Amino acid sequence: MRQVELINNVNRLTEGSVHEANSLYRVIFDAAQDTTQTALLNNASQAWNIDFFLQTLTVDPVSLREDVRRQIAEQFVSFDRFKATFAQSALSIFGNGWTWLVMNETGQLSVMNTYNAGCPFTAVPSKESNTMRGTSYSAIQRSAGRRPFIRLSPIIGLSMWQESYLPDYGLDRETYVSRFWDVVNWNVVHERMLSSRSGLRTTE
Repeated sequence: MRQVELINNVNRLTEGSVHEANSLYRVIFDAAQDTTQTALLNNASQAWNIDFFLQTLTVDPVSLREDVRRQIAEQFVSFDRFKATFAQSALSIFGNGWTWLVMNETGQLSVMNTYNAGCPFTAVPSKESNTMRGTSYSAIQRSAGRRPFIRLSPIIGLSMWQESYLPDYGLDRETYVSRFWDVVNWNVVHERMLSSRSGLRTTE
């Protein structure tokens, strides 16, 4: 679904409601706690995910920053191991979804998937921990306590929706994932890491 359609749906679903004046982030967080707001949650969450994904990309190549490489490598043994873990996680998605590099409140990094329109800061997947490297999702969950929402801050997001790769890569998802790193804006990634160190990065 196109971004403009998602935003139009969010505007229609929030019109005249308590959500109308809220930021997209706030709409997602509130709707995730109300089982009657599934349509609003899905549209708002997917709109946020797409925007985050697009902000990660750049037309002009940006070199990997040494401080970013070092911080990731410290928690995944090496940067190449991180990329392999990220790719493995992305390619394990059956159907549509998203693969994320996330940071928790203590600066621990982990790779996780969300499915369909799920956001990393509202989703608590029950079967993610076996695919994690670096810091596992289960460890993050334990450190955060058993509350309904894990305070995770997304750093990198990759769309594994079919509409993202089919036009250019067909069914060759491996090449799509591999070439993703060629268009990542590492300056944006660096800024997200900095703003995530003291807690959840809330996007208003």
